[in-house]
Amino acid sequence: MNAASALLVHELRPKIIERRARLQSAARSLSAEYVTELLAEIDAALQRIDTGSFGLCETCLDPIEPDRLAHNPLARFCLDHLTHDQLRAHEQDLALATQIQTTLLPASGVSTTDWETQYRYEPAGVVGGDYCEIAAAGDGQSLFFAVGDVAGKGVAASLLMTHLSAIVRSLLSLQLPLAEVMSRANRLFCSSTPATHYATLAAGRTTEDGAELCNAGHCRPLLIRRGVTERIDATGLPLGLFCDGRYAVRQIRLEHGDSLVLYSDGITETQDAEGNQYEEERLVRVLRGHEERDAAAMADGVLRDVEHFRGTLPRQDDVTLLVLRRRG
Repeated sequence: MNAASALLVHELRPKIIERRARLQSAARSLSAEYVTELLAEIDAALQRIDTGSFGLCETCLDPIEPDRLAHNPLARFCLDHLTHDQLRAHEQDLALATQIQTTLLPASGVSTTDWETQYRYEPAGVVGGDYCEIAAAGDGQSLFFAVGDVAGKGVAASLLMTHLSAIVRSLLSLQLPLAEVMSRANRLFCSSTPATHYATLAAGRTTEDGAELCNAGHCRPLLIRRGVTERIDATGLPLGLFCDGRYAVRQIRLEHGDSLVLYSDGITETQDAEGNQYEEERLVRVLRGHEERDAAAMADGVLRDVEHFRGTLPRQDDVTLLVLRRRG
């Protein structure tokens, strides 16, 4: 039996107090009975913080799911002990969140004359905190592509992922240089999210010679050439850490038949029954085993191998993989 972590309590206490202040300021326009009921809920949550029982289910005394607490700091019961009406409302919220997140994912198999793409997105739960984007430019010849990972898991992370998606898509409509897209995305994400949250992001655009790439603290993209693998290091810090962050852009040459692979750490940090991690080297071996095939075969080969490696264990983190391949 463990109450909510000190970090979560430190983050949520001011939010609960703010709710109380807002409720009191709006009290004149609400019924006295309703206001009294809500104030009692808020005061009870603050009392649970003071007594060290905040975050424990009042029925079974097991911890309440952290993402639910982050979404609703007044929660008093874990999922197993919600009332029928509460459980139904929770299921409806998750169904809506899943529907919204699905609409934010790119179309399957986006391609141009010179480029083909494939991505695979498998959230650990109903919704995930990974970000994936593939978008054709107005000229119909170049592509924008990105894979990111918002800190945290569950519904709270998925909300931030949705926010990041909205930021990036709005910036893409301005047809800005890649470095400007990243720096503006960082400033917007930094100014509109809690200080405890950040997102890693690898993003790029195709060019006549290959691709330009900017990596904000994300997993190292892999360049798969015939007989050679290149790992591309980060060129900046994750989004949201420092509002004035700078992001350098690398020019990557891709020949016909070369592939650029972006992925989330849900792949490389997948564990088997003995606690061993999948790791980058195994990912490279699997990709090289499919390098002569198309982007879909490469993506499917990796996901099959990750599933085989994990065995019967449940997925612990979101899994995202994007393959950009220059047609040969």
